Amino acid sequence: MYMFTRNLTLLAGSIAIVTNLGAAKLTYTPANPDKYPYQSTAKNKQGRIINVDGAIIRKNVITVKEVYKSPFSGKNLSLGKKASKATLKAWNTDVRPDGKGLPDGKMNVEEGAKVFAAKCATCHGDFGEGVDRFPVLAGGIGTLKLHPRTGGDPGPLKTLGSYAPYIAPFFWYIQTAMPLSAPKSLNNDEVYGILGYLLQLNEIQVNGKDIEDSTVIDRNFIKSVHMPNEKGFEYNNLRKADTSNTRCMKNCIDTSKMVVMHIKTDATIVKPPFGKERYSFGDKNKKKAKGNIGETIYKNTCAGCHNSGIAGAPKFGDKADWAQIRKENLKDVFDHAINGFKAMPPKGGDASLKDEDVKSTVKYMLEKSK
Repeated sequence: MYMFTRNLTLLAGSIAIVTNLGAAKLTYTPANPDKYPYQSTAKNKQGRIINVDGAIIRKNVITVKEVYKSPFSGKNLSLGKKASKATLKAWNTDVRPDGKGLPDGKMNVEEGAKVFAAKCATCHGDFGEGVDRFPVLAGGIGTLKLHPRTGGDPGPLKTLGSYAPYIAPFFWYIQTAMPLSAPKSLNNDEVYGILGYLLQLNEIQVNGKDIEDSTVIDRNFIKSVHMPNEKGFEYNNLRKADTSNTRCMKNCIDTSKMVVMHIKTDATIVKPPFGKERYSFGDKNKKKAKGNIGETIYKNTCAGCHNSGIAGAPKFGDKADWAQIRKENLKDVFDHAINGFKAMPPKGGDASLKDEDVKSTVKYMLEKSK
């Protein structure tokens, strides 16, 4: 879901919901699990018990027996079976800001630094400084208050240390999505070690003490962490509309004459070079990309891995890296690029690309790596 910070910066992430309609508005997310305001149910204005999504709870309307053994069972139809504890445990991987959901496991910061160097540094740098277009993870604490007036003035640097309001949900994200080339390959101990190293890089103190190399990171330690920007966020009450516009009943805008703008570049790109075709305004005014389409796609989609050779990707311009690929059937090379191969996702991770454009990109990379 989305929420707004005090300076109206939009952030996608996990955030608590105030479910008690009569409660005063809270202005930040407390990390103390004993004070966490998340409730599973609340009462609406009519006094009915509702879930956090607004659904009314009706007790004893249907029993578990009626669900799993319905009249349709005799007609070769099935409504499934009751989930086992093992199944629920496998699916229940989310971690709340208060730390609920954190699994067992532990690792000290020194060992975590080694895991980070082996699994994360290729993209994020040895000290979280970021490589190429990949995110910077350390530094920036105290910069969120900066308001640059010119292009030469320093501005806010949003990192895990400076911007994140809480650390616990990052366990869930790292274990689910990282490393980029092999998601879900890290075990619980390794993720705890990585979190500890990132906290140390950002000089986060816990209970007034620095995080040392020998500090053991586990579930209880993560629950005790308070991030510098913890009070920089406001709650997003899903029961309140984001807008207060009046519904149009007459003289409405003719939507067929409206022009929709589509952003054509990857939103993660934070520095040049950008693709030459950045925006398109409807079919009539669509601007075609100039120059080599393969070059444009490479810069926007492929450079992140192929510039540095991450996860075994053949490095752009390196003759030796591409020598073996040149020996392969070009049709097979195209197939790998389009459908994915080993650590490389299909179409480099951009499913919107046409097959012919992917082929043009492969040809461009081969040509520049002779």
